[in-house]
Amino acid sequence: MLQSFFETVLLRRVFSLLILLEIGLAYVIYTNVFYIDQATGLPILDMEVGYSAARVSEILGGYGPVERARYEIIMMADLIHPAVYASLFGGVIWSMIGRLERKWLAIVPLFAALFDWAENAAIYRMFSEPMPVDYNIVQIGNYLSFTKHALVALTVLLLTWLLLRGLWRGLMR
Repeated sequence: MLQSFFETVLLRRVFSLLILLEIGLAYVIYTNVFYIDQATGLPILDMEVGYSAARVSEILGGYGPVERARYEIIMMADLIHPAVYASLFGGVIWSMIGRLERKWLAIVPLFAALFDWAENAAIYRMFSEPMPVDYNIVQIGNYLSFTKHALVALTVLLLTWLLLRGLWRGLMR
């Protein structure tokens, strides 16, 4: 099942569509992140590697109605963004790993996407509650944030290693 999924992702038209979706979603997300940062000097919680209850209160309490509306746009785009990057990066990892017994590494971005969705749900809950935000929800979001960022970092390291390995092998031929 995993093999057929990644083989479908690697079809030229599907892969091209995923790249276009990633570019479009990144544009929507980062344009709004930039606006929020310029207007308030505050980041969004998705970009923080872990956070405390005080930090959540500072960030969410610092947003005005326009910034809150922009954050909602980011949350809407972030509903499909994890699926797009997980499919795209998982497919690339799948195609770059030669040995069949190591192809399971392509699921690392899929796990990153699962933790990203879970963190987004926690952020949405924090976003929709009155201040101060419930400490337990903040702690759950904090753990999910650390795990998501660790899995994203692992994905980047894996992609970098595969790219360097491929370049090295190409130079040695």
